Amino acid sequence: MNYLTAYYTDQGKRKGMNQDSLLVTRTEYRGQEALLAAVCDGMGGLSRGEVASAEAIQSLKEWFHRYFEELAGQEEFEDALYDSWEGLLQKVHGRLLDYGQHLGAHVGTTLTAMLFWKKNYYIAHVGDTRIYEIKDQVVQLTRDQVAAQLDAAYRKKENERSDGGNTAEKEEAGREAEGGKKCEKTGHGRGQHILLQGIGCSSVLRPVYYSGKSEGDTVYLLCTDGFQHKLDRQELQEALRLEKCPDEEKLSEQGRGLAQLALNRGEKDNLSVILIRTLEDE
Repeated sequence: MNYLTAYYTDQGKRKGMNQDSLLVTRTEYRGQEALLAAVCDGMGGLSRGEVASAEAIQSLKEWFHRYFEELAGQEEFEDALYDSWEGLLQKVHGRLLDYGQHLGAHVGTTLTAMLFWKKNYYIAHVGDTRIYEIKDQVVQLTRDQVAAQLDAAYRKKENERSDGGNTAEKEEAGREAEGGKKCEKTGHGRGQHILLQGIGCSSVLRPVYYSGKSEGDTVYLLCTDGFQHKLDRQELQEALRLEKCPDEEKLSEQGRGLAQLALNRGEKDNLSVILIRTLEDE
């Protein structure tokens, strides 16, 4: 599988610095290309969010170039990958907890990472940064780890199963929510936005992992929450049609155009986007 990539980040209209961090990096193993992309959103309501997001991205980059080839040669690649990611994220989490304790402040970041390897993708996810798969339709591949999402899941299950059979699932989700500090993010014009998970700001970190087949001639979009607040899925699909993204220059133009549209509609938060177009093998 071959890839076109583009990215864009903007501080937005809010004063201060850009607390988002991005990663797009590649390597080759036995004649096949692997690509790793990630977005991190430092907690806007917490101190030193830019430090937390940069630490997570740098650690992930170092991991990729140090350990990927070793993992790629293993028969049970997916299990080995997720074990390795879990160890990495827990170490970063611990370092940020220690750093925050030293500062006397909470330090935190979201993280969503996507690895493309051998016509598959693998995702590690913490927080409310997102990944979309855009082809014939727009599919969100990640689920926001926020209180509103948890409440919506409860309501859905209650409607589907009125016999109370989801009690154990509720209790488990409740334990996850209560397992650490709540990571507050504010300023989106929607009232308080409470994350249930964040690297460096939850006492207990529980990343989630996903995998799937990476489709050819498809656009994958990774973004921080500032990018997607003011945009709907139809606009994403229209802007990222394959004929509008034939090369990296055009792909970059479309990403920048979507970001500018969000800013023009009043988005004040930092916003960042990574676009990856997969190409069918010849």
